[in-house]
Amino acid sequence: MAGQLKDVYRNRYLLWSFIRADLRNRYGASFLGFFWSVINPLLLILLYTLVFGYILDINVGGNAGPKNYGLFLFSGMLPWLAVSDATQRASTVILENRDLVKQVRFPKIMLPLRCVISAFIHELVALLVFLAILVVFNQPPLPVMLATLVAIWPLQLLFTTGLCLFVASVTVFYKDARELTTALLTLWFFATPVIFPVDVIPKEIGLFFFFNPLTPLMNLHRAALLGNEVPDLYGFAYFALFSIMLFIFGWVWFKKMARDFADLI
Repeated sequence: MAGQLKDVYRNRYLLWSFIRADLRNRYGASFLGFFWSVINPLLLILLYTLVFGYILDINVGGNAGPKNYGLFLFSGMLPWLAVSDATQRASTVILENRDLVKQVRFPKIMLPLRCVISAFIHELVALLVFLAILVVFNQPPLPVMLATLVAIWPLQLLFTTGLCLFVASVTVFYKDARELTTALLTLWFFATPVIFPVDVIPKEIGLFFFFNPLTPLMNLHRAALLGNEVPDLYGFAYFALFSIMLFIFGWVWFKKMARDFADLI
């Protein structure tokens, strides 16, 4: 594993060139370009806010209304979209780059890493928009709370990398895994407190949400950005442990499976 990490560092400029090419391919030909990375999430957030914040008038942290729900939703969608987008794209990244994978000297691990970092860049851009919205609503987060994000991001990257490495390798061996990934991400979205607060979850299924590793990720983002609660240290510790274990598992799994990629695609 240490050797592969060194390979990634040695090929960091190659990885960055892949990321830039990926962003150009996704947005280079469109009129609005990179702004679509913000427009699409905003449209989705507006839709959910209309349904859950205006029509259903869901109470969030003791406050109802579209504005409060919209801010609550946006803060949860930031990490969710980064994780789900990276995972979805990782499910096809090996098969879409057959020519590169068949080259003996090409570091195959660069492909899923490209998905992870590209999605994280999109999250950072969306975060800047969200911070601007908070300032407009006179709810700027405290600098000390924003420091929480700096502690969360490395763990989020470890979590997403481990997940993407596993998914990217599995889809090479089982082509149906691509469709299964899409279905599971949809289920995972509604099994994660993204569009609803944790306190509305029935006690009968509360344990399931408690063990969901994305639950503390959502809560920590909201604590940092909205400042309406103290960051949960137990949740942080659980997410940290889970992320490290998933990263190690995904890395070892990918290394083992990558030997047969060229023969299967």
